[in-house]
Amino acid sequence: QTERDRERERDMQLASQPPQFRGARGARSSRSIAPPRACCSTSGRDSFAAAASGGRRGDTRVRATNGEDSDFDISVFQFTLGIPGIPDEQVPRILGLVTGSLLLLNHILSDTVEAAQSRSEAIGLVLAGTCIALPALNERINFSNSSILSQSQRTVPDTKEVFYLEEDGEESALKELAWNSFALLKNTNSSFTLFAKGGTLMLARGSFKIPGLPAGIPVTDNYPISKVLSKSFENTGSFDALQNVLAERGESSVYLESQSMIERLRLYEDLCFLAKGIQSVVIAKSGDDGVVIVGANTPRAFSSVQQKWIANIGKKLAAS
Repeated sequence: QTERDRERERDMQLASQPPQFRGARGARSSRSIAPPRACCSTSGRDSFAAAASGGRRGDTRVRATNGEDSDFDISVFQFTLGIPGIPDEQVPRILGLVTGSLLLLNHILSDTVEAAQSRSEAIGLVLAGTCIALPALNERINFSNSSILSQSQRTVPDTKEVFYLEEDGEESALKELAWNSFALLKNTNSSFTLFAKGGTLMLARGSFKIPGLPAGIPVTDNYPISKVLSKSFENTGSFDALQNVLAERGESSVYLESQSMIERLRLYEDLCFLAKGIQSVVIAKSGDDGVVIVGANTPRAFSSVQQKWIANIGKKLAAS
């Protein structure tokens, strides 16, 4: 037999075998694919630890199921104009200013202004004004649609990152506080969230100013920042200041959307933990003797939807 005949005969023998015994050239092999596994399953203290850590915001991760526990990070690329020193959202404003300036210059340098030119210039000025207003309009629309800022956009200068839970609470209560604080940070534009009950600080999470104690106790390993914050809160009357704001307004939730509104109520002086970089806050009542305060580093940071979310969290903490 020739080489071609022997090869044809071998292929026919392989084709007549069951699929599981095929292993030669031209045969197909299949691999069983393991069912997908849950990437996170927590219960008991594990769920409390997961709430305390909070995970990473804006991170997309895929778990491989091919027998290896390797993770693949997926990066999201955003295409921009790439103009050095000019954010993309400010480009319409710059174009509007340049166009409006050129129209005015053209009008001044014209010897005679015809009616057609006047109409064209009026339309051009309207379009230029629209371009100038676009960034502000876009910002307001995003906030009204509950746009959530990234973690980097929430950074507050001259603050410390703190996560504090009252040590004497029950594990179920601590777990509830941890998960609710994570929900506030994830679903609102807050830079920090704080919950106090009966004059005692129960929860503090996010960026806080650490003033130290009136007695001058320094921050040490045995007296960490979180404990300094809790004692400062109790000793400086911050709880009474928050209660007074709610009592004066006669509302269950108060929204201060700018630094001027915060300064008018002297909250930067009365609240030991409130940094000057915080430009808007929401104070919500939590039962008869509790209060929740959430702050952000930008003015008008909380949409009406986010304000309702904060108020509902206050009610939930009062019931827990």
